[in-house]
Amino acid sequence: MEKNKKVHKETQPQTDPMIDFNNNDILQNVLGKNFKLYNEFITKLNKKSLNCEWRFYKDGGWLGKVMYKKKNLCWGFIENSGFGLSFLFTEKTINGVYELQINDDIKNIARETKPTGKFHSIQLLIVNKKYLSEAIKLLEYKMTLK
Repeated sequence: MEKNKKVHKETQPQTDPMIDFNNNDILQNVLGKNFKLYNEFITKLNKKSLNCEWRFYKDGGWLGKVMYKKKNLCWGFIENSGFGLSFLFTEKTINGVYELQINDDIKNIARETKPTGKFHSIQLLIVNKKYLSEAIKLLEYKMTLK
């Protein structure tokens, strides 16, 4: 398959190493109506001097890495024609999430998700502007951590 070839939504492009998720045309095709939310997310990242760099990982497919200085803030992923973000917190930093002015559903996800190794994971599927706003709050919190 030729790199950057048009993607059909019936396929699983997030697992195809030949599809370049750094190409907005590809992402627009994969995300469909959710591309507008994704674009808004990227705009908010850029205003904070952050970016999302997509890479293909053999064990996880295409993942977007959001970095602040040398710190990984979160991972982006594509799921069912939408995009999501996965945040990792240590035992020490997860407590700060409970103090944030975010939706209680997200706090409950954090409380109920069992840690993997030494990390607590919060995965948000960004389906509307409210969830995008909550994700930005989590990003801002992660930026304050050492």
